[in-house]
Amino acid sequence: MFRIILGGVLTLGAAMSAAAQDHSAHAEHQAHGAHIEHADHGEHEGHAAHHKDHHTDKLVLAETGEAVENPFHPVRLLLSSEESMGEVTIYEFILPPKSPGSPPHTHSREDEYFYVLQGTLDILSDGSVKRISEGDFAALKRGNAHMFWNGSDTETQLLMMTTGASFEQFLESVSPRLAEAKPASPEAAGAVIGQLAAEHGIEISMEMMPAAAAPHYAPPPAE
Repeated sequence: MFRIILGGVLTLGAAMSAAAQDHSAHAEHQAHGAHIEHADHGEHEGHAAHHKDHHTDKLVLAETGEAVENPFHPVRLLLSSEESMGEVTIYEFILPPKSPGSPPHTHSREDEYFYVLQGTLDILSDGSVKRISEGDFAALKRGNAHMFWNGSDTETQLLMMTTGASFEQFLESVSPRLAEAKPASPEAAGAVIGQLAAEHGIEISMEMMPAAAAPHYAPPPAE
């Protein structure tokens, strides 16, 4: 917030006439009244804005909350961007053993945060693969390519948080867009998701897929 202080100081000469001094005093009285009125008006506007921005607390009990339709892995919405006044979205992600999480991608509109509740999480960060465990936290910032998956033999449960509302809108749109497009192959489905991601400022870069993650992203063998 920028604070702008408007004001001026006028110095009247000792030789100023009494009439001029009276006029100055009258103008000062009017300006003082206007300042009080402006301050009262500003206080009223601030109170109205506070009332407008007020939002209630939210408690989400274990195994409750809104399930998000998602083709990748189970997702539970804990706090929407609307409920946080557009500042953050919080999810619970469940990744089965040996399963993909996301392809390599770069955000331009949001930062992404992970906190591992159970199991382990493999991530691509700063060009190298890292494994984080229960109680570990990762802040994956916009402008940096990253990805995540579960390369372990046990289920992974984590909190995933993004700033702003754009990623939430993307995630909510994936399943409806795929249903509308009816892609005939995994490659076609990837193209649909890639286009949707680009609309939300997310660039997918499959060429950055690390060898350790690649087997979890391969299409299932033909029956």
